[in-house]
Amino acid sequence: MRRGTATTTAAAGLAGLLALLPLGAQSQETDPSAPEARLTIGQQIAVEDGDLIGITPLDLNLRTGSRVQTIQFSLSAPFRLHDPDEDKSFALGDPQARLLLRRGARNSAIEAELGYRENDLDEEILFDDLSNEFVTLDGGRVAQTDARLTYVFGREAKLGGEFGLSWIRRDYSGTTDPDLDDSETRSGNVAFYLEPTPLVRARILAEASRTDGEVNDSRSDRYGVGASLQVDKLTNLDVELARTHIRREEGDGTVEQAEGPSLRLGLTRSRPLGDWSLSFGSDPGTAGRRENFNIGRTLELRRFTLTGQVGVTRFQDNYDPIFQIAYNQKLTEMSQVQASLRRAAVTDNDGDEALNTDITANYSRQISAVSSIAANIRYRESEVQSGDREDARSVSFGLDYSRALPNDFSLVAGANVIRSKDSDGTHDDEERVYLGVNRSFSFLR
Repeated sequence: MRRGTATTTAAAGLAGLLALLPLGAQSQETDPSAPEARLTIGQQIAVEDGDLIGITPLDLNLRTGSRVQTIQFSLSAPFRLHDPDEDKSFALGDPQARLLLRRGARNSAIEAELGYRENDLDEEILFDDLSNEFVTLDGGRVAQTDARLTYVFGREAKLGGEFGLSWIRRDYSGTTDPDLDDSETRSGNVAFYLEPTPLVRARILAEASRTDGEVNDSRSDRYGVGASLQVDKLTNLDVELARTHIRREEGDGTVEQAEGPSLRLGLTRSRPLGDWSLSFGSDPGTAGRRENFNIGRTLELRRFTLTGQVGVTRFQDNYDPIFQIAYNQKLTEMSQVQASLRRAAVTDNDGDEALNTDITANYSRQISAVSSIAANIRYRESEVQSGDREDARSVSFGLDYSRALPNDFSLVAGANVIRSKDSDGTHDDEERVYLGVNRSFSFLR
């Protein structure tokens, strides 16, 4: 099976990139609004599960724009040599690309995004955008293509709104899990905002989603009203009441439907060191109604930031604790630590319910003006509450080192380990050690 590659500095800007893959040296912070064109190419040697593989990372970052317009493009195309899991001696690894166009004025903005990524399923743990997915242990691969278009107007007016369209295509190959169904999801949303008084901003909303799979199809519609109210100078209340309809059809012709009201409440109160928050949500589902209740607190101090939420979720008359904690501290001028813990209820496109637990910790240190080191760990677990999926868990650890060399060269080295297991005893272990040299070329500067 093809493993993820050692990435370089330019790959760090790609949305959805593997969070634990090695990064190249970054000598200084760059201005995110400045034009940039950067190409990075290198040669690396990796030992993956006992096999010696050559890797040639190729990464490209482009960014240009003005005060009202931004264009960004990122591409990662790593090539692999003598990979035993490939039919050819020279093959493309896990390609990823993303294009973002944004144009905005004071009162309106339009944004379009197009992306593609391909990777092994057992490395899904490394992606940050999978909070609503189950942990999957399977030996196949997945390719995802997505597109999004959003238009917002009247952001500072008494009458405004937003329109959104999105499309996602997921294609699986080499898999054995019947729940991994090739699918195409199309969704859209519209909302209109009215501000009858300076303290009240009301809204009318409608959402629709359609997922067509090779086996299962899913449909959902949601429409309703809501309002944000400023109770006093420190307190804000947000209320939303909607009607939701869900319909799912399985491959054997079985149809599951659910319809009912959706209620969401949010209360925030500002304090000198951070906000207090309270939230409640109740939504219907084909496997039962889900209700979530949370109390949160944010602390913003001079040396660190701490955000926490604790609550309970109710599903099929069962109550389970849910929580979310995020910690960020700059230890010294040369080092930083980040950690997060999250447990939340999720529902996949087939209507299966689970409790997902996600733990991450990252430490980085600038050893000198030209070298840095980073360590990270991530744990993900899915406890299935409805459906025929297996409980599964994965943990990964990464240690990466980079050193800047003359003439825009950089030395990169590190190791990554992944350990996975599901409730029927299936194991999936991956190990990789790599060493290489990268070269970067910068333009437009």
